[in-house]
Amino acid sequence: MIDSTTAAAPLYATSQPTATTGKTGAMVGTRDEFLKLFVAQLEHQNPLDPQSGADMVAQLAQFSSVEQATTANQTLAEISANQQSSSNESLAALVGKGAITQASTLTLDGPPPPIRITTDKAITGGSVVIKDAAGTEIRRLDLPPGRGPFDVTWDGKDAQGVNIPKGAYSISVEAKAVGGGDAVGTPTLHGVIDAVDLGTDGPRLRIGHALLTPADVLTIGTPGATSWES
Repeated sequence: MIDSTTAAAPLYATSQPTATTGKTGAMVGTRDEFLKLFVAQLEHQNPLDPQSGADMVAQLAQFSSVEQATTANQTLAEISANQQSSSNESLAALVGKGAITQASTLTLDGPPPPIRITTDKAITGGSVVIKDAAGTEIRRLDLPPGRGPFDVTWDGKDAQGVNIPKGAYSISVEAKAVGGGDAVGTPTLHGVIDAVDLGTDGPRLRIGHALLTPADVLTIGTPGATSWES
């Protein structure tokens, strides 16, 4: 018998093939399974000690709550799917656009486009430090002295000349300022968005062999125009 004291507890945490009782004593199963159990209870109750009307009303109220929750979940799932579809359509409109993106973290499946380094001060020289997802340094690229910005080309190989595997990489700058002290360097990518990859990790914008999240984009412009890159 379904105890009416559990009426206020949530019945359905997830949809399972078999109705079970969770740690809280609440029923866990599908809406149809609850209804079958409820009907079976009515059919097999003791005629000399039938379920009270209050208990039955409590269980019907609980079933109504489950019905409403199921409908709400279905509606929310449909809204989420529609929003995702609309978001993907908006991202598709970015294909062919010029973009400036942050490049401190990148997902790569080959050599990236040239990395532009901007420093807050003129530097005496420095290095672009590239690390893999484990934080291990795999390559250093030299920066010349000057004020920049500097365009640095990385061939997608580690310090031993081996092609890097697909994965996440971080890029940082170590540089000394003219007159002493450290200079702050910011890496960015400048290129044309070739495609939108819709994978299990969410949408990614592709610029050459670099995959970036939409949140990585700093500026969108028209390829060939110079004003948007200034």
